[in-house]
Amino acid sequence: MAEPHKNKNGCAWLFSFSVITFGATLLIITFSDLPLIVSFFISVLIGISFTIKLLGRSNSVTIIRNIVFVFLLVLAARWVLLSLLNFIRTTAHDESKFQMEEGVGTSFIIEKNDTIAVYLSHRIWKDNYGNNFEGDLAVREKDFLRLFNYIDLYKPSNQDNFWGSLYDYIERSDTPSLDLVIATFEQLHETREFNQMEFAEMIVSCIQDIPYSFVFQDECLPPDSYEDSIREFLEYCPECCIGNKSYGIQNPVSFIQNLKGDCDTRTVLIYSLLKHFNYDVAILNSDFYRHSIIGINLPASGTYKMYSGKKYAVWETTAKYYPVGQLPGNFNDITHWYVVLTSK
Repeated sequence: MAEPHKNKNGCAWLFSFSVITFGATLLIITFSDLPLIVSFFISVLIGISFTIKLLGRSNSVTIIRNIVFVFLLVLAARWVLLSLLNFIRTTAHDESKFQMEEGVGTSFIIEKNDTIAVYLSHRIWKDNYGNNFEGDLAVREKDFLRLFNYIDLYKPSNQDNFWGSLYDYIERSDTPSLDLVIATFEQLHETREFNQMEFAEMIVSCIQDIPYSFVFQDECLPPDSYEDSIREFLEYCPECCIGNKSYGIQNPVSFIQNLKGDCDTRTVLIYSLLKHFNYDVAILNSDFYRHSIIGINLPASGTYKMYSGKKYAVWETTAKYYPVGQLPGNFNDITHWYVVLTSK
C-alpha cells in the first residue's frame, strides 16, 4: 500500500504564513514610511520564504488563496486600528478644549490697599496618582504687559548653548512676577503637608493638565500648511496655536495669562517654579525628537539622564498622567536627550 501523501497545503501552512506575514506587515508599517501595499508585498515574500523553510512548498492556488486571506486580515486590522486612533484623537480633542473652569478671566486683588488687575484661571486637576487639587493661577496685568514680547530683545550670550542661555534669561526675568502662582502652590503645600516628591508631583501635574497648544515663531497658518501630525491636531483644535513668538516660546507670565503652551514653554515655567522651591532641576532638549522635558534630581525609578555626576529622572510636561521617570514610547531613547540648563 502506498504511503499517504503528506498535506502541505492545510491549516498549518495557512497559520504559519498568516502569522509571519501579518507580523512582518505590522513591523514594516510601524518602523518605516512605506505604503501599506508595498509593506504587504515585502511581508508576503518574507512569509512565503519562512513558511517554505518550516513546512515545505505548497501549490500556487493555495498560496494565492492564503495571500488574499491575509491581505483581507491586514485591511480589517488596519480599519480597527484607524477607528481606535480616531476615537482616541476625538477624545483627546474633547479634553484639550478649554472648559469653563479652564478659561482665563480678568479679576482683581488687593495689595497694600491698592486694587490690582490680574489674569486668573481657576484650575481643578488630578496628579498622576488620582489626588485631587484646586487652585488659582494668576499674574498681574501690569506684569504681563511689562514682560510681553521682551524675548524679542534677547541677545544670545552663549552660542554653544543657545537654548540653555535663553531659558536662563527667561527664568530670571519672569520668576519674580510668578509670586501669585507660587503663593497658590505654597498654600496647597501648607494644607496637604507634602513630602518633597509629592510637592513636585503636584506642581508638574498642574502644568501637564493644561491643554497643549503650538507656539510658533511665525504666524499660525491654516492646518493644511503643516505636516500631518500638526495638521490633524489643528483641524481638531484650531484655537490651539499662538504665533509670532520669538524662538517659538512663550515666557511663563504670558503662558499663565493665556494658557497656551508647547513643550519648552512648559519646561521653562516648571523649571522656574521648582528652582524657586530649591529643587535640583534640569531642562533637557532633543534635536532628534524636537521636544523639551525636565529632569529632577530626586530618588525615582524609571528613565534618567546622568549629568555632572548627578542622576536626573526625566519628566514629560505636555501630557497628563506621565509620572516622573516615564517618557512616551516615541521619545524614550535617552541618548537623544541632552541637558541645556540646571538650577544647581
